Amino acid sequence: MEESKKHRFFEHSIDLARRAWGMTHPNPMVGAIIVEAGEIVAEGYHQKAGNPHAEVEAFKNLDRKPLPGASMLISLEPCSTTGRTPPCVEAIIGSGIKTVFVGALDPNPAHAGRGLEILREAGVQVEMAKEALQQEASRLNFIFNHNITTGNPLVALKLAESANGMLAEVKGQPSRITEDEARADMMGWRRLFPAICVGSGTVLADNPTLTARLPEETFCPVRLVLDASLSTLEKSVLPRNLYSDEYVSQTRVLTTALGMKNEVAVKKADKLGVTLIEVGHDDTGRIELAELSGVLKELNLNAVYCEGGASMAQSLLGGDLVDYLFRYQSPKLFSGPKALPAPDLDALTIREPITAKLGEDRLTHGFL
Repeated sequence: MEESKKHRFFEHSIDLARRAWGMTHPNPMVGAIIVEAGEIVAEGYHQKAGNPHAEVEAFKNLDRKPLPGASMLISLEPCSTTGRTPPCVEAIIGSGIKTVFVGALDPNPAHAGRGLEILREAGVQVEMAKEALQQEASRLNFIFNHNITTGNPLVALKLAESANGMLAEVKGQPSRITEDEARADMMGWRRLFPAICVGSGTVLADNPTLTARLPEETFCPVRLVLDASLSTLEKSVLPRNLYSDEYVSQTRVLTTALGMKNEVAVKKADKLGVTLIEVGHDDTGRIELAELSGVLKELNLNAVYCEGGASMAQSLLGGDLVDYLFRYQSPKLFSGPKALPAPDLDALTIREPITAKLGEDRLTHGFL
């Protein structure tokens, strides 16, 4: 197969995988295509955990035996172990396909390359994508890759700052930092993550909904609120959107023993149908953020997108609890005396950074 066509097919397999954006947790997103005589005759992608894998979907959509000389391109190494579904290497070998092109290796050190070995032992020719495409195919599943290699959920932090490093024009009041293109991009990341997290200050000041509002749908991840004293549920505070909208069942409030002693707030949470989760506190009485990962595991959440303000961001960064950073930068200047400074993000080293121009704004994201 000529390189230009192979490149185009690999890009298509990655695009197929991306169709399941945020829907496959805790599994990776994977796309597969079947090619005969240089043309795509069937394709498939893994739609959600428990559903058939991409390769099986492609064979099902073909609805016949592949012709002699057919090949398959897959964005991720086919699985070689039995989980909720049989290993995909068996489906490939059984199909009679003799040439397979793979975008990225399985990130699990115990499985990486094993699927390729099984295929080769069965007489299947296997070829990896060029390095740039391997990186693209692998990066698509950065959450899954982190889960597999560390055994922990991925904690991501999102911050939007002005050109002079401010998070708000006036502390305690919402400020429009980025414009439409960047804000739409943030919605896309909210759609990827199974959970989103903010602090009580954000809930009180902004009254957010924390949903992913996309042209084709409105999606609500699990919404986590960090509120040590249950200040967001005080009698004097009108029910916030997170506690009163149609997605209230998706809201969880992490609080401390002090918060659980706030009987009025606890009763209000019960009346509103808001779930409270007690966690430990630090020396200042604030939520012990080191417990966030454990809470995520208990809730079967493999990642969280933290959108808190300066205090929450500083605590997460100071505790070395951030695995991945999204840094949005605006050309605006907030130079008033009441402006709220962001943590010093220039002091951080972002590994494997990806940058994007979003209108007048800029996004840099990568691992810490």
